[in-house]
Amino acid sequence: MSKPFPNVVRLHPKSFIMKHNYLLLSSLLLASFAVLFSSNSGGPASNGNKATGAPGDGATTCVTCHSGGSFGAVSIDLTMEDGSGNAITEYTPGETYAVSVQVTNASGTPSGYGFQAIALEDGANTTLNSFSNAGTGVQLSTTDSRQYAEHTGAKADGAFSFDWTAPSLGTGSVTIYVGANAVNGNGNNGNDNAGLGDFTIAEIADTTDTNGGDPNGIAELGQFNVLIVYPNPAVDQVQVLGLSSNDLLRIYDVQGKLVQTKAVRNGSLDLSDLESGVYILRSEKAFGRFIKI
Repeated sequence: MSKPFPNVVRLHPKSFIMKHNYLLLSSLLLASFAVLFSSNSGGPASNGNKATGAPGDGATTCVTCHSGGSFGAVSIDLTMEDGSGNAITEYTPGETYAVSVQVTNASGTPSGYGFQAIALEDGANTTLNSFSNAGTGVQLSTTDSRQYAEHTGAKADGAFSFDWTAPSLGTGSVTIYVGANAVNGNGNNGNDNAGLGDFTIAEIADTTDTNGGDPNGIAELGQFNVLIVYPNPAVDQVQVLGLSSNDLLRIYDVQGKLVQTKAVRNGSLDLSDLESGVYILRSEKAFGRFIKI
């Protein structure tokens, strides 16, 4: 007499448990890899990761993770403009500037680009945490008390923008460190390309006038009284408080070059013959700053 159900394989309960645990472990590993591969898609710092190569950010950068792609070298271009839209090469303490980051690649067509940036004071490599006004596709994230501007997701045109407020008088030069990548959009870090860049901007130039014996550098102006200048920005003239009538003022550009020497007439200073830009006013023991538009 044949046995019932001859083709049925009876699994020992322990075997079923082992198989179930194996499947559970496999599922967990797959989930972990998925999280790992996509952890930076919404911005590295928002997930606790630093990718710029800046001092204090550690050895891991976007280049470490995004590699093996066919997009060639990844280039980063950073420009900074004042409130009048003029590109600057030196900052005026306390002023806010518009920062634009453009990421490009040498070959192929990535599905998008990402970036991360941090601003550090050069002297002690301390973070300034001075970014604001994040543009489209950009977020401001903080990890380990360090502020970053970074992508919210891959951006097709590679153009990112945010504002940066310059530090106080006497801080010295500042470097903005940027990491960026060109990605294929497959959900992991493989077959992408990345690059690093650093951009140093000096504090407003030395205002030394060897003929007139002016302060030896902008930091020394802190020893002088401050002239109140208004309106600021100005068009054709400004009012200057803190001077006697007919006092002479030296006017310097942001490169530290003496542009003009003018007399204040009844508290008013004529600017009609100046080009647009940022200027420093200097009297015997006082200084001020204004923007000509």
